[in-house]
Amino acid sequence: MTALLVGTVLALAALSYVLYPLLLTDGALSELPSRNREPAQESNRNQAIDALREIEFDRETGKLSDADYDSLKASYTERALTAMRAGETVVCENCGPRPESDARFCSRCGRAL
Repeated sequence: MTALLVGTVLALAALSYVLYPLLLTDGALSELPSRNREPAQESNRNQAIDALREIEFDRETGKLSDADYDSLKASYTERALTAMRAGETVVCENCGPRPESDARFCSRCGRAL
């Protein structure tokens, strides 16, 4: 009987540990800093990256010649880089500017941005 009670308590503890992040209230999540990126900017970035993926797929399946692929890739890569660079610059108090524009924590020291 004791083993059954101990097993039940351990199972409930493990279940609560696993489900805790899913059951957080919105108040706890709102404490994290948020990045408000313009929807048009996010859309341009996603479109450029999707276009790069699509031409890569088309080249792999033989629908696009290597010459066409090279010219399209150069064009789409420039567009994607422009859209990505248009984002805001994230600065860590300890480490300085960070390359990740949408990061919530510094990739070097782990501090909240």
